[in-house]
Amino acid sequence: MRLRTDGVTWQEIDGELVLLDLASSTYLTTNRAGTLLAQALVDGADTGELATALVEEFDIDEERARHDAAAFVDELRRRSLLVE
Repeated sequence: MRLRTDGVTWQEIDGELVLLDLASSTYLTTNRAGTLLAQALVDGADTGELATALVEEFDIDEERARHDAAAFVDELRRRSLLVE
């Protein structure tokens, strides 16, 4: 899966990401963890890779990382920001 690039623009500001979906005129902001996940999705990471990135970067429990990664992916899907 990848973060959709068609009709989407984003800018990183002080470690946080602001995504703008031009088609729906909506935007989404992320914290540092969301920025890390979004950048990994640009490269086509799967949910397991996203969880691993969270564990490595933030030294959190693997179960928590899997939950957070899945929630992030679900939110992007809900907003039609992912290409499967």
